[in-house]
Amino acid sequence: MAVHRDLARCLNCGTCIDSCLYGVHGRRVDDPRFMAEPTDHLCRVCFRCVQECPVNALALTRNRDFVEAGNGLFTPHILRTLSNEAEGGRIPVTGACYNGPFGGPGFDGIWTDMSEIVRPTRDGIHGREYIATSVDIGFRPTYLDFSAGAGWTPPREIPIPMILDSATPGTPPSGVLASIVRAARTLGTYAIVPSGSPRQILDEAPEHVLVRGVPGDPAGDRRFAGLEVTYGEDGEDVPALRRRFPDAILSLRLPLASYDPAAVDLALDAGVDLVHFTCGWQEVDDPAGMTRYIRTLRDLHGHLLERSRRDSISVVASGPIAAAEHVPKTIILGADLVSVDTALYVVLECVPPNHAVHLGRFPEDFPLSDVVWGTQRIVNLMNAWRDQLLEILGAMGMREVRRLRGEVGRAIFQAEAEREAFGDIRMRIPEGAVAR
Repeated sequence: MAVHRDLARCLNCGTCIDSCLYGVHGRRVDDPRFMAEPTDHLCRVCFRCVQECPVNALALTRNRDFVEAGNGLFTPHILRTLSNEAEGGRIPVTGACYNGPFGGPGFDGIWTDMSEIVRPTRDGIHGREYIATSVDIGFRPTYLDFSAGAGWTPPREIPIPMILDSATPGTPPSGVLASIVRAARTLGTYAIVPSGSPRQILDEAPEHVLVRGVPGDPAGDRRFAGLEVTYGEDGEDVPALRRRFPDAILSLRLPLASYDPAAVDLALDAGVDLVHFTCGWQEVDDPAGMTRYIRTLRDLHGHLLERSRRDSISVVASGPIAAAEHVPKTIILGADLVSVDTALYVVLECVPPNHAVHLGRFPEDFPLSDVVWGTQRIVNLMNAWRDQLLEILGAMGMREVRRLRGEVGRAIFQAEAEREAFGDIRMRIPEGAVAR
């Protein structure tokens, strides 16, 4: 909201300062006799200052810049929520109540099951009960085979079911890359970076870096945690890459447009650790695209179950991950973890002039020299998302996030629920009436 002060009416009495609990109003530093311009972004829309102003000099209107911000999945409310989470690292509570829809397309049509009365809850967010959010990346054998004689690389464990992807929107500036890599090191997770990134940035935390694209110097690049290639684009022999980098995390990027169960079989046979299921923003910018994304992710999980190889590979999903609630919903659909990409650029305030945050363009005047600031905002965002994941797991009575994978019984799909409730209802047309 935008807070407007009518200077012709204002008495500069300071009543609004005493009324506001959030610091929206204050006096001018250069001349304390007069009121300063309101700080709009701190307003919680309680209207207390408007009601207590003795001369009705205050008014609240919709902020035009806020309404016009964002694009597609990243609505103005999503942008504001991400900014608040990155600022404090806590679950955002505005105090202005929720006035949005309770259903809709895409992830809004998936409701999580949180029936506290039926099952015991767990209070993990406050530390009274431990809820594990760690996940494994890589092959997990169902039995031990001592006759094979070959070495085995155990799966890597990360403390949160989220990795950072800096390679999706074009080539980021060096300051953005450095912030993402340092945040991955602080969080104990991995960061996917382009193969052409500056070497001094990658050398800061090579054990937390997954390089997208085949490195040119295999001997010098073995120190990185792994690499990622795109199915059908890089033209690389995936089994040969597995032999070339036997101890590295090998990820096969599988776009929605080129999804094929044969690609999943190729990854299984080649010993790939990760299948990175993703999509471009154009593919999920409409409800039909989001429906296809959700259906394909469920098909990918189901295909692995049919082959009895679900624990042989990890599935990471990315693309339409724009809010904290999308993390558990994506895991319910069958992913082991998610990859956060565009949301990172939102919290770094790297928004192109046209506010189309997912177009992959960067402002020319955005060097981001304050890497410490950028790193902390990403860490705060991930902490806020983890706290909200703990809330959902606690309400479900679950001890660990691994048990949530593919548990579609923990979710209610709006389309299916409405079909079951209203599918057999037919409109009765009186005799002689014309149906319109």
